[in-house]
Amino acid sequence: MKNKPSMKKVILLSYGSPEKIEDVPEYLSGIFEGRPVPEKILNENIKKYEMVNGKSPSNQIIKNLMNKLSKLLSKYGDFEIIDAYKHWHPGIEEVVSSLDPDYEEIITLPLFAFKSNNIKKSYEMPLEKGLKGKNIKLKFIYGLDYSILASMWVNEISKYVYDFDNFLFTAHSLPLIDDENEYKISLRRNSKRISGMLGIQKYYTAFYSQGPYGKWTQPSIYSLVDQFRRNKVTNILVSPIGFLYEHLEILYDLDVKYKEFLESQGIKYARARTPSDSDGMAILLKNAIMDNVRDNKNL
Repeated sequence: MKNKPSMKKVILLSYGSPEKIEDVPEYLSGIFEGRPVPEKILNENIKKYEMVNGKSPSNQIIKNLMNKLSKLLSKYGDFEIIDAYKHWHPGIEEVVSSLDPDYEEIITLPLFAFKSNNIKKSYEMPLEKGLKGKNIKLKFIYGLDYSILASMWVNEISKYVYDFDNFLFTAHSLPLIDDENEYKISLRRNSKRISGMLGIQKYYTAFYSQGPYGKWTQPSIYSLVDQFRRNKVTNILVSPIGFLYEHLEILYDLDVKYKEFLESQGIKYARARTPSDSDGMAILLKNAIMDNVRDNKNL
């Protein structure tokens, strides 16, 4: 009988992003599962990529994290780090279905800060399809709500406390297909934690990037404008604590559209940078992986 090697495979899972503007139609076709992409949506997305120099930084950030994580995990054993994307290449189902069933043991880690039923299911489905018919043990790490993440945000936001009086903590809105109460609580809990560590008195929480159809997590960042007027807000530091790394939804939806909106209301906008491929982020991922390895001695 063939002996299984001790190497552990870690798959970093994320949404994915096209590498250049010419790839946007193919990218959207995957999201629409082969259905025709509405021309309005295609044009809007091309415009978004044009406004961020034609390329989201997210894929390269993940590659950089993989390199750092590989070096950190090498201190604890034989780990192989690979990536897989829900809506780009290499796809999650494609990656998992190509694994050798004779020896692979896998730790999968979606790169999202907060737990969400919607996100969890959307990543479990392609994983399950890829694993069909394979005798492979898989560990799914769900949520990265570690204190080190709050500390990284504190370090970043502390640069702005001298010049800004109001702070907005945000997360990407989610369709209310499933109960997302835990996701909403995570935003409030972490906002309170970070504000408390900084001694911030005035802060708000809200969600951004709501879709045009159906019900989404609320409140919207745009719905806060009446509160801003009543409170005579003249500046806002926006911290997208629901994201771990720079992404188009931050660079366009916040840094372009929301900035324009706030400035039209006479409010100065600034935005705290995400941990992205920082050393702290690599350590956070290493800790999450090793915690789960220790929890499952068979891995």
